[in-house]
Amino acid sequence: MQQTLVWKPWHNPGVENLRLNIDEHGINATSHLMQSLRGNSIVASYVINCDTRWRFRRLWLKVDNHGQRSINLKRDIRGNWFHNGEPRPDLSECQQIMLSDSPFTHTPTLQRCALETGQSESLQVAYIDLLTLKVEARSQRYQHLREEAGKTLYRYESPGIESSELTVDEHALLVKASNQFLRLSSKDLKLNTWV
Repeated sequence: MQQTLVWKPWHNPGVENLRLNIDEHGINATSHLMQSLRGNSIVASYVINCDTRWRFRRLWLKVDNHGQRSINLKRDIRGNWFHNGEPRPDLSECQQIMLSDSPFTHTPTLQRCALETGQSESLQVAYIDLLTLKVEARSQRYQHLREEAGKTLYRYESPGIESSELTVDEHALLVKASNQFLRLSSKDLKLNTWV
C-alpha cells in the first residue's frame, strides 16, 4: 500500500505532507512539514521505519529553525535505544516514538495497541520536541471510545499535554485531532492561479 497524506494544524499556519509505504519488508513514512511553533517557524523532514508489526526501528529527523539540526534515533530488536549512535538506557521502557507536532506518530502506537471499544492502554514513548530536538521518555494513554461512520474515536492523554479526541480511519491514520490537526483530502488542496 502506498498513500500520500496531508494534515494542517487547527490554529497555527503550517502543513505536513507524508508519503506512507507498507509492504512485506515493513512500514516506511517520509514526511515534510512546515509549522509555526511557539513563535518559531520551522521546516522539518523525517523518515520513520517500522517492522511489519508496526514496531519502531528508526527515525531520521532534520529540522531547520535558524540553522539545521538533525538526529538519528534507533531501537534494535532487543529493545535497546540509540540516539545519534549513543546508547539511551533511559528510553528502555519505550516502545514507540512521538513527535511533538506530527499527527502521524499516533498511528504506529494505535496499530500496536489494537484496542477494542472501551479498552485503554498506557505506554512509554520516546517523545521528541520538534523545536528543541530534546528526546525524553514520556507516558501516554489511549482509550478506544467508539466506532462512528467508519471511523474510530480515541481519547489521548499525556502528562503536561491537554487531552484530545482522535478520529482515525480504518488504517489508524489520523483524520482529525480535536484542536490540533485536520487531515485534508486531495480535493481540498487547490493551487492558487494568478491570471
